[in-house]
Amino acid sequence: MSSPVTTEASHNDPLMSKSHNYKHLTPEEVEHFLTKGWLRVPGAIKEENIDKWMQDLWTRIDYDEHDKSTWHSEYLHLPRHREVPAEEFAPEAWNKIVDIVGGEDRIDPVRERYYGDAFIINFGSEDKTTQTVEYRPQDKDGWHTDDDWYRLFLDSTGNAMTVIHCAHVKDCKQFTTVTAKRGDVLLLHGLLPHTTSANHLHYARVISNPHVSLHSPLNLNRPDGNYSLLEQVILRNLGRDAVPEFQPTRERKSWYPRNAGFKRAKAQDELKRMIAAAKSKGLDESTVDSIYLRQGTKEFEEFERRNGFDKDINAETGLVMVQHTVGEWVPAGVSST
Repeated sequence: MSSPVTTEASHNDPLMSKSHNYKHLTPEEVEHFLTKGWLRVPGAIKEENIDKWMQDLWTRIDYDEHDKSTWHSEYLHLPRHREVPAEEFAPEAWNKIVDIVGGEDRIDPVRERYYGDAFIINFGSEDKTTQTVEYRPQDKDGWHTDDDWYRLFLDSTGNAMTVIHCAHVKDCKQFTTVTAKRGDVLLLHGLLPHTTSANHLHYARVISNPHVSLHSPLNLNRPDGNYSLLEQVILRNLGRDAVPEFQPTRERKSWYPRNAGFKRAKAQDELKRMIAAAKSKGLDESTVDSIYLRQGTKEFEEFERRNGFDKDINAETGLVMVQHTVGEWVPAGVSST
């Protein structure tokens, strides 16, 4: 663990008029998050989590790892069968998250407090291996923020942070393409647009993208100036040291995650393949690790609550039941109005 870092104000930065103590962030990391809105934490995921959850990936998707002709889709989103507390999955990344949000006591004790194997897989394609067109991020489709389960306001914290590795819209002035290695974690401000990048190597590029939810909205008008890094990013980009006049224009609401529709529809077929694979090895169904084998239990009920599956479906938008393709994104629509 790094020594506590105290950042002091510069003469022309009113947002830093107070000292901020960070236990796990270096001064360089603080500055990077403030100016870029994201932070890379190399090798933060425990290897045992990667190994355990990746071992039945090909069984779940019913593709042959060694025969690319069986890779029928270029892009897949999977449901979640297993999960562990966020701080156990990637301890170093979690510690930095706590610093960024302003303390663990601000984090929702239930919603998305566990991270799991809801993988997103970008396989690329054979034709992309020979493409020579220059890649310009600002020309890419699919830029989005993850907000399909709540009404989005300036101070919303349903998704205070997105925890992934990804690439960086036409109107933006800065773009960043990030290349991550196995085990890296990328921490994004919840309002930072992101999209997938093309996979020109035609291999299974696997990520997951859980989120950090806070129990209360951000406070953009702190009399003591003691803003969290999340709040400072917003204020700096607005060129303000406070937004005392801000009020949400409608009732705050949250729903069943809209994009969970097509993902969870795959769960039972995946589970059948996982069970069949176990039995082919002479193992019993009970050896299969999937929360869907424990439906009707207290554990399953808690799983549903953690992931928002106990919420009502937004009657105006419904659920997305067809997966979007690479570079395409289904917007939240009226769910964020």
